[in-house]
Amino acid sequence: MNSNKKTPLTKLKDPLFETHKITVYMKREELNHPHIQGNKWHKLIPNLQVAIEQHKTTLLTFGGAYSNHIAATAVAAQELGFKSIGIIRGQELALHPEKWSHTLQQAAQYGMTFQFITRMAYRQKSTPSVLKQLQSDYPKAYIIPEGGSNALAIKGFEPLMQQIETQSPNWTHLLSAVGTGATLAGLIKYTPFEICRSKEAQNNPRTILGIPVLKQGDYLKPNIQAWLEDTPAHPWKLLTDYHCGGYAKTSEPLLQRMRDFEQTFDIPLDPIYTAKMVYAFYDQLNQGVFKPGSKVILLHTGGLQGRKLEGTRQNKQG
Repeated sequence: MNSNKKTPLTKLKDPLFETHKITVYMKREELNHPHIQGNKWHKLIPNLQVAIEQHKTTLLTFGGAYSNHIAATAVAAQELGFKSIGIIRGQELALHPEKWSHTLQQAAQYGMTFQFITRMAYRQKSTPSVLKQLQSDYPKAYIIPEGGSNALAIKGFEPLMQQIETQSPNWTHLLSAVGTGATLAGLIKYTPFEICRSKEAQNNPRTILGIPVLKQGDYLKPNIQAWLEDTPAHPWKLLTDYHCGGYAKTSEPLLQRMRDFEQTFDIPLDPIYTAKMVYAFYDQLNQGVFKPGSKVILLHTGGLQGRKLEGTRQNKQG
């Protein structure tokens, strides 16, 4: 699996951007693999390489009913000849496959078997005792954390940032949706913030903006900082007001922004992650956050299997 597959950096042309005197691009990571799209590709590849080196035969991981990571792991396992097991939050789904999200249906089609557990048990999934028991029960399994988020996953974003530097060495802002925070940590860790030393760059320093798709996203900050370890403090920020009610929830303004974007640029989004990132970008633009001369990159993190809107819940208060 090629970890450095090049994807386009597409310039988005809109009179609104000209009015604000900014340049906007979308990094098209939804094109890096037909099914293991976007950030999941970068997070999984280093883990899959270790699983192969350790001669494991099964991939075991965790997720909710709408987890892009669950679907991506199932596809990767089938492509590489692994078995796959998903520990899924929501015991009530065990006896009701008719209520499975499109994500779970897709993962099952690619051969993943599920263990549905209670939400209380799911909160204990990363404790040493639970992981030790799982490894004992499945000695030939390589265990991947929820969202594929670990130190190996962070390393997977180095090739992506090298690509972006080649394609647009003078960018000023990079926006990404945030789930567990590992993708954002990888983007921060491998961004050469000091590369632009012009006076203009000093007045408009590089900044990475993460848009959590869950409520109260500030809780992610300690995890992100832990993954960054001794990385120098670079400008980054979480924008926590664009979750539209919580994970896998939407609002009519969000869905309208998604429709408008797709109609204008002919680039598909997903309602769970990338649509919220785009929604945040336009709101920040209207607030005047991006100075004239800014070069903004919107990271498309894939997840297009999430376009099956029967798997989302609209927040009527949105």
